[in-house]
Amino acid sequence: MISLIPYQKFEIKTQLGQEATRQKLATIVEPRKRRWGWSRSHLPFEGEIKGDEFEISRIIHYNNNFLPILDGCVQDDLNASSLRITARLTLLGMIMWPLFLIGPVFVANFIFVDELSFFSWTIVPFILFFYGVSTILFNWELNKAKKILNEQLEVDKYSLL
Repeated sequence: MISLIPYQKFEIKTQLGQEATRQKLATIVEPRKRRWGWSRSHLPFEGEIKGDEFEISRIIHYNNNFLPILDGCVQDDLNASSLRITARLTLLGMIMWPLFLIGPVFVANFIFVDELSFFSWTIVPFILFFYGVSTILFNWELNKAKKILNEQLEVDKYSLL
């Protein structure tokens, strides 16, 4: 499901126990560090895991300010476990998203006070374009992260979410 804002809560259920899920998660997450573009030897995610809680993001080799940060926790679910995850923007993305959506309105209001038709034909499409691009980029990266988590945690053997 595609969210209309770059924020989403979801749950991944796996047949692995709580401890096994934490260990499996630790095998696909490495600590955050500065990376060089040519380095390809790394795990799929970077971040930190503290007990049952984690904050991770996918390691990518291109610039995307709308890369989701996955905050979550591992919870016991009888003979299985579940990951309750909140996907959100980075701090830079959280600052950029509303500025680019609302900023042009304020600028255009001061420059084109009496020209409503110019405003609607230039600024509104810009806002809709930026909203669409940012939301699509966020959801595209989130779907990639979900796919990796589902594969690594053997979700397809238990349930499809």
